[in-house]
Order: sequence, then C-alpha cells, then structure tokens
Amino acid sequence: MASPGGGLRTWGSLVLLGLCSWTGARAAAPNPVRNLSVEAQTTSSITLSWEAPEGLNPQNSTYWIQWTGQGDKNETRNTTDIRFTADRLDPGSSYEFSVWVEEGGVNSSQKTLKATTAPNAVGNLSVETWTNSSITLHWTVPDGPSPQNYIYWVQWPGDGDKNETRNTTVTSYTVEGLQSASSYEFSVWAEKNGVPGSRKTLEGFTAPNPVRNLRVETRTNSSITLSWEVPNGPDLLNYTYWVQWMGDSDKTDTQSSTNTSVTMDGLEPGTLYKFSVWAKKNDIPGSSENLSISTVTNAVTNLGIQEQTNSSIILSWKAPLGPGHPPYTYWVSWIEEGSFVFRTHNTTDNNITLKELEAGSMHTFIVQAERNRVISDKGSLTGATAETQSTPSEVTDLQKKTQTNNSITLQWEAPADPHADFYIYSVQWAGGGHPQRERDPQRQLAYQTGKTNETWYVVEALVPGTLYNFSVWSERNAVASSTQSLHASTDPDAVTITSCISTQGGYGVILTWSCPTGGYEAFELQVGDQQVSQDRSSCETGVSVWGLQPAQAYAATVTTIWSTMRAAPASVTCHTESTGVIAGAIVGVLLFLTLVGLLIFFLKKRYKTSQKKSAPQDLVFSFPGDIQAADFADHVRKNEKDSNCGFAEEYQHLALESHNQSQRVASAPENSAKNRYRNVLPYDWSRVPLRPISGEPGSDYINASFMPGLWSPREFIAAQGPLPQTVGDFWRLVWEQQSHTLVMLTNCTEFGRVKCEHYWPLDAQPCTYGHLQVTLEGEKAMENWTIRDLQLWHTQEQKILHVRQFHYVAWPDHGVPHSPDPLLAFWKILRQWLDQTQGGGPPIVHCSAGVGRTGTLIALDVLLRQLECEGFLSPFSYVRKMRESRPLMVQTEAQYVFLHQCILRFLQQSSLALAKEEATYENLVFENEAAIHAC
Repeated sequence: MASPGGGLRTWGSLVLLGLCSWTGARAAAPNPVRNLSVEAQTTSSITLSWEAPEGLNPQNSTYWIQWTGQGDKNETRNTTDIRFTADRLDPGSSYEFSVWVEEGGVNSSQKTLKATTAPNAVGNLSVETWTNSSITLHWTVPDGPSPQNYIYWVQWPGDGDKNETRNTTVTSYTVEGLQSASSYEFSVWAEKNGVPGSRKTLEGFTAPNPVRNLRVETRTNSSITLSWEVPNGPDLLNYTYWVQWMGDSDKTDTQSSTNTSVTMDGLEPGTLYKFSVWAKKNDIPGSSENLSISTVTNAVTNLGIQEQTNSSIILSWKAPLGPGHPPYTYWVSWIEEGSFVFRTHNTTDNNITLKELEAGSMHTFIVQAERNRVISDKGSLTGATAETQSTPSEVTDLQKKTQTNNSITLQWEAPADPHADFYIYSVQWAGGGHPQRERDPQRQLAYQTGKTNETWYVVEALVPGTLYNFSVWSERNAVASSTQSLHASTDPDAVTITSCISTQGGYGVILTWSCPTGGYEAFELQVGDQQVSQDRSSCETGVSVWGLQPAQAYAATVTTIWSTMRAAPASVTCHTESTGVIAGAIVGVLLFLTLVGLLIFFLKKRYKTSQKKSAPQDLVFSFPGDIQAADFADHVRKNEKDSNCGFAEEYQHLALESHNQSQRVASAPENSAKNRYRNVLPYDWSRVPLRPISGEPGSDYINASFMPGLWSPREFIAAQGPLPQTVGDFWRLVWEQQSHTLVMLTNCTEFGRVKCEHYWPLDAQPCTYGHLQVTLEGEKAMENWTIRDLQLWHTQEQKILHVRQFHYVAWPDHGVPHSPDPLLAFWKILRQWLDQTQGGGPPIVHCSAGVGRTGTLIALDVLLRQLECEGFLSPFSYVRKMRESRPLMVQTEAQYVFLHQCILRFLQQSSLALAKEEATYENLVFENEAAIHAC
C-alpha cells in the first residue's frame, strides 16, 4: 500500500528453525531522478544536472553518479547536489553516465546518459599552399586518445558579412573562389559526436594575379627597360614587383620596385636575357610573366676600305665589343652619291666585296651587326671608286626665263650625268651696250661672275634697256665644262611725264617727258583712243596728240620701247579746254532721252510676255547634276527636310541601280578565303592584279579595286582590310604599285570583333613577308589619328620603298563621326602630303570591307578638289561613278548624308576665312581713307 512518503512498505515474517518468528516493515525504493541532462562539456570534464525525484527527503538522501569510458573502467561518485562535474576525463571521448538516488539505504532505479568531452584544438594550423584564388590549410589531429574519428570545420568570411563554413574528415582543406591579393581570417576546429572543440584562427593571403602587358620600353647595349600594368584585382595599390633575369650564364639577378617599370643596367651587349616579372603583396608572390629580350649589339669597330678598284670596293671591320657568341650577321648597305636607293647585302664574315660600282663614284657605306634579331647602331664610311678625272658635261637648253628693267633670270637643264646633282654652276655676264650710245671698239667688257647649285640664276643690278652677254658652265672638283652662251636684254626704263598741256580749242594735248635711263628706241603715246608713235629723239621736246574733245579729262600714257620690249607705261590725266562744250552738252541730253524711251519700251514688252506663261506644273523629284558652290547649302537644307527624305530618295536610287559586272576571279574557289565579306567582291575589269607566283593558283588576286578620281581613272586603290592570310599579299600590292601612301579608316578591333589584321610592325623590330621586309621608322599619335612612317625593303631586288600610313581612329564601323571637323582636319593633312608627294603609285585606302568609310573619304577628297578647281560638284554622280568600279561604295545612307555635311562644313569654313580676310581689308581701307581725309 502507498505511504505518505510516496514509498511502498512491505510486510513479512521470518520463522527461525521453528523456534520463534519475527514480523516487521521494510522501506520502499525512492523514485528515479528527473530530467537528467548535460549542462557543460570541456576537453576534460562533463557537467551533469537533474531534478530531485518527487517525495524525496533531501535530509536522508544521496545522489550517486557512475560513468564508464573506454576500456570499460567504471568511476563512481556521490553528491547531495543536483549537479555534478565529472573531471579528469579524456578529451574527445564518449562516456556513459548512470545517476540514481539513495534514500534510507534504498536505491532508486538508474537514469543513464551518453556524453562526450570536447576535443582539443587542432594543432599546427598553417597555410600549406596558395594561388590567386585559393588557399590550402593544414593542421594536425588534436591531442587525445587515438584513434579518433573527428569532423573538422573550416570557417572564413564570404561576400558581405556572411561567413562560409565547410567540413572535412581529413587534416587539410582547400578554400577556393577567393579574390586575388586579399587577406582572409580562417577558423578551424574539431568536432566529436556533435561537440565542437575550441577554435584555432589563422590569417591567410591569396597571391596577386600576374602583371599585365609585360613589354620592352627601351633597350641599349647595356640596359633594358621593362614596363607592365598593375594586376587585375580588388586593390590596385601596395604591390611590390620583382624582376628576375638571367643571361647566357647561369647567374640570376633579382630587383624589386614599387613602380610598374624598371631598368636593368650593367647588361652585356648583344646578349639574350630571360626576364620573369611577378607582383608580391602581403609577402605572397603571384605567378610570373616571362619575356626574352636581347640587348642592342655594339657597333662594329675599325670599319675601313681594304681595297678599291674602278668598279669595286672591299670593306672590312672587326666584330663589336662584347660576348663572342652567338655569331653575328652583318648587314652592309650602301648608296651612291646622288641616288635615293640603298642596296643591301648580309654576311657572317668580317669583310665584303661590293662589285659593279660606277667608276669615280662616291658612296656612303653602313655596316650593322645583328644578333638575336636586334641590329646594332650604324657604323658609316664614305668612299669612292678609283677614277681618272673627266670633264663635267655642259648644261643644255640655256634660256632667258624672265626679265625686268634691272634683272634677268636665266634657266637651263642639268647635264645628263649621274653626278649632275653635285655640280656647281658658274654664270658670267657683261653688258654689250645699247644703240643710242656710241660703242668704243677698244673698250673691254667688264665681266661679272656668280655661282649656284640650282639650274637657274637671277642676275641683278643691271642697266635698263641694255644687251648682255651671258655664259654658263658646270664645275666639279674644280674642273669646268665647256660653256653655253646667250644674249639677252633688260626691259627699258619707264619715262617720267613732265607736263600735259591742252591745245587751243581743246581738240588736242601736248605731252612732254624726260629721257629714260639706259637704252630706248621709240615711244608710244596713248591719249584716250588716240595712239601715236615717236622715235627716240622725241623725249624732252614735246609731242602733240590730236582728235580729242574739248572740256574732257583723258588718261594719257607714254611707253618706252627698245629691242621689241616695252617698259611699264607712265600715266597722267590730261584736261582739254572747254571751247565747244555747249554743243556737246545738247547732244548728250538728246542721247539720254532716247535711251530712257527704249528702256520703257522693253520693260512693257517683258511684262506682257510674263503674263502669257502657263501655271507651273507639279514638280517630280530629279537627281542633281552639277551643283554650284553658292547653291550647295540650299541643296543640303532641302534634302534634310522630313528626316533627310531627299537624301533617302537619292541613296535609294543608288542602291537600286544594278551593276551586273563579272566577279569571276574574286569568286574562284582558291580565292574565297581571301575575301573578308561575301558581298564585297571586286569586279574583274577594275580589280588590281598582283604579279602571279609560279605554282600558286590565285596568287594574282587581292580584294582591291582601282578607283576613278578627279584627274585619272586610276587615281586611288580601294581595298579591304588585310586578313591574317592576306597580309603578305597586301604588302605585295603596296610594293608592286609603288604606293607611298596608305590610308586606314578602321581600328583593328571594334566592339570585340576583328575588323582588320594588324599588318605593320609593333616596334622597331622588322616583319618579313616573303621577299618584303617591313620596318616601322617612326610614329606620331594625335587625338583622332596616327601617322606612321614605314620602310619596305625588297630583299631580292635590293630596293627600298618609303611608305607613310595615315590611320584615322575616330570613325565608328557603319556609323559616322559626330562632327565633320576632325575628318576635315585629317583630310587636309592627307591632301597636303599627296600634293607634296610626286611620282609613285596611287594611294591605297582601306577600312574593313573597303567600301563604306573608304568610299566616303575618297568621294570627299575628289569632290572638295572639284569644288576648288571648278566651283561646282556632283556628289550623287560621283558616288554612282565609284560604284561602277567597286560595289557598295559609300555603304550606308548615313555615310552619304555625312559626305554632304562634310562638304557643307568645308564651304562654311572657307566662307568664314574669306569673311575674316575681307573684314581685315575693309579695316585697312577705312584707316587709309581716314588718314587721307585727315591730310
């Protein structure tokens, strides 16, 4: 039965050997503890807690705790508290705990619980490896009983404030997807049975990204300067850069810098060095970028002429100072005096024999050493082949070019002689007298002499109206040619009119003038419409001129004549007397009234004719022919109405015109890969053929067309931008056409798409295509364009062609520039070059396809020149004419409109400049007039 204490009491009896018996009550067992749980865990202890059983007498009760770990070893402790800490436990170990209560010597049933101590912290946490996007951590197993099956947790900061956490069962972990050159704090801890150990923390760093665009800035025979760009990454600052290099030996040198360029000094000349450059941050190096560059070779030494004949010269030299290996290649160039073409040979020897030279000719020799594809500075020498001194050739076609009253300009042709450019010309002259002076047969002529390098000479300070004897000869090395002679006269001097007096009655005047300086034969008088000739004796005597009217003012002139030449006329205004003037006035009034009547008659007749005209019919759109410069602005404004409706109709008409011309060569299978776009193929009749190469079908083809200009049907070549496989063909085109000018109107890459292959060298290192070697000699970059000077060397023909490339970089593909002004400025520079460059082939113009931007610039050049030469132009007709030679020229309507805008802007600029000149002129006139009135 139940007791108040909640326990059970049992009754029983005991009979001892039948002798006697005992009867009594035994205490009941207490209830078990409640809510047994783990309150805390460390690496060496576990704290348990529970609640007392119901009905327990705390004064008469004890709690017993028993636990079993590894090895089945039991530990037992007791307490009167409802909390107990079992210590001296092994870390990371599992234990089974039993708890019961004892009351009055009676035990309750047991409550059991399994719990694990916390593991120790991991040991030796370190960064094992790193990259620019990952870090590998490594640690050792925590101290404790072995073996243990731990779970390891790794935590690091992620994006924003969020932490990233991962687990593993091994003692290393690679954290990926990190940012380069960045710092991260990692936490690592072990876990056993869900119980984590204490954390170990470590700061780790990712490596920087590689440096970008490693390149050579400059190099000499003892130094190399490298530069690069900052690595990509979240932080562009605080990098240290390391440069390591090694030459022919195994010696390695290292240099650090905080700048993005560094110069390595003290290098060996003509030596190939291998450079490695990497960025370092937080003491963590990034991966390296590598580059092999050679220093410049020293110049050859002791260059001299070893032997010479009348047709050959043997040059010799010593190898440059510096390492002896690898061997040098020597390039020998020479040019004859007066020539513009270098010839070149190469050799590995320290001497060379140059043959087939002209006897007695002067040459300049240049010898350069090459090693590792780098050429040394020039060693130069001037020498001549042997010769017997010969007499220079005489000048030809000596003539008088112009003359004044005190000077004569002579002109002649240089001798047809290879050394003519180095001749000095002597000019000698003496006066031969004039007719009105007596000649003294005993008087010796006083000769004067002048010298010049030109084929013309101005002889000054001469006497007017005088015959002179001229002699011209050529000289070289103090040896003179035979002379060419010429007789020529100066113009006579003008007279000075001393008086002009009216005759009595006013029907004539009497002119008087002084005798001129120098020679003169006659005088010609002009007064109004009356002309009179007088002999030389009439000066200072007075001459009458009749046939004039009274009371009139007449312009009178007197002109000196000598030896078929005329002086500048002297002029004066003569006034006749007024006799008979009344009769003249009456006649004048009658004539005026007659003219007024005729004017009224013709005005009435014109008005009646205009009334008979019919009403105007509706106009239909007509395409313009020649447009006068003064009308061009109105033409553009008319076509710009209604969103360029007029231009749209013109361009639509161009687009609808069909040019069914053969494109058989461009469409051939062997040439299909040479075309950038399938719809832009040159016509057979206008394509530019290359010289065929034996055994190579299609080797005569390139996508280029001859284009008509202002003066010639082949004034330009329009070409597509070279493809990788046609760069060699493009340079063949330049060489075979001997074109000195390239015009490039596209960037190599636009909006991520390749528009044109980069066909010229990036630096001074030449590029070779077959027999053609291309060298970049100079480059000048402006805001909207770049000008490059290139040299083509034909290794087989041993000739040089100089080419200038005009590269406009501000023209978008298919679109048009925002303003015509930069393109007009570019055109002016290009046109100035073309006007100065005489001879050679047509300029080669290209963009990507060679039709849109190319056609627009060619049309602009031709039309602006037509405007300047003829005062009118016809854009529509010329674009149509271009499309007959190459399809799709001026490819878009926007380009067609832009062409007109450029021409209009050109006219506006010209008008503005003219207005400024007129304003300046008007100001000068006003100032002069004011000065006159002030006087």
